[in-house]
Amino acid sequence: MLSRKHLREAVTTSLAKLQLDYVDIVFCHRPDFETPLEETCRAMDWMIEEGYAFYWATSEWAADRISQAIEICDRLNLHKPIADQCQYHMLSRDNVENNLRECYNEYRYGTTIWSPLAGGILSGKYNDGE
Repeated sequence: MLSRKHLREAVTTSLAKLQLDYVDIVFCHRPDFETPLEETCRAMDWMIEEGYAFYWATSEWAADRISQAIEICDRLNLHKPIADQCQYHMLSRDNVENNLRECYNEYRYGTTIWSPLAGGILSGKYNDGE
């Protein structure tokens, strides 16, 4: 859940477990369609203003949802998300190369990649006879 309550509890609990005062970046993993996007944006801005994180980012969000979040943050003068963590490898290229490209270009949005070897499939790990 990406509600203010859950995000606040999650960051304070995580920082206590990690014995840290702050982290560099907090990712909102997968969009939460039950929580208003403005609430999520405000919660992430609060997290940065309170010094719990320097930046916030998305993970596995659709390009239109990212654009909406950035537009909300611009309108309300909040800290904007800076990057998306998305799956990208030779078997899964369409989202990054087609859908998210506009975000990268228009907003100078960054990316971090997960599963570059498609869960080990592209490493040869699952080849027969090995």
